[in-house]
Amino acid sequence: MRTFLIAIGCFLAGFSHADESQQRIDFIQNQFEENADHSKTWQWGWFSFLAGTSLVQGIGANVVDDDKLQYDMSVGAVTGFLGAADLIMNPMLSHNYSQQLNQMNSAPGIEQNAKLQQAESWLAKAAAREAQEKSWVTHTLSTLVNGLAGLAVAYDDKRPVDGWLTFATGVAVAQYKIYTSPTHMMEAQQAYLSGNFEYQAAKIEPKRWHIAAAGPNLMVNWKF
Repeated sequence: MRTFLIAIGCFLAGFSHADESQQRIDFIQNQFEENADHSKTWQWGWFSFLAGTSLVQGIGANVVDDDKLQYDMSVGAVTGFLGAADLIMNPMLSHNYSQQLNQMNSAPGIEQNAKLQQAESWLAKAAAREAQEKSWVTHTLSTLVNGLAGLAVAYDDKRPVDGWLTFATGVAVAQYKIYTSPTHMMEAQQAYLSGNFEYQAAKIEPKRWHIAAAGPNLMVNWKF
């Protein structure tokens, strides 16, 4: 009888553990799905804008006759290229993780523990990428790049006022890019680590802003 009760207890413990693991997986999946649109829009919206800006200004620098405008376009092409290259080498991937985890959940033959470990790994990576975008390092590097662009115009092309304008414009765009970056997975990871698996849509404000890129133009819509 005692052996039977022990077996029942082990079975119930295993069942409880499996249920908790699935709850954790479902939580992470839900958070990825909540953030997928923002992550994808931010990643490819800004990439399109920066790559388009670099392409248009690069072409313009080779066809315009005005020496000052040609210099400005050359500088703009370089800074735009650096921004686009950074998004390719270090992309925001929450939307990809959402799809991959969903495919893993629906795939037969994968152990639940393996699914949970992979989900936790993707959650940590997504949160770290969001934190990196908001970090002082990103602020400093973007200011440094735009500072060098402004100095080139101010001293190399001997136009101090235009140099300051180049710097201010570049910093404003960079700061807005940082400001609009996702933070949802950082908050989700904090909730997950605290064991708050009930952190759901009630704490998520509806998305009011949308970014769309058309060549070098960045269009931002805000829904009141």
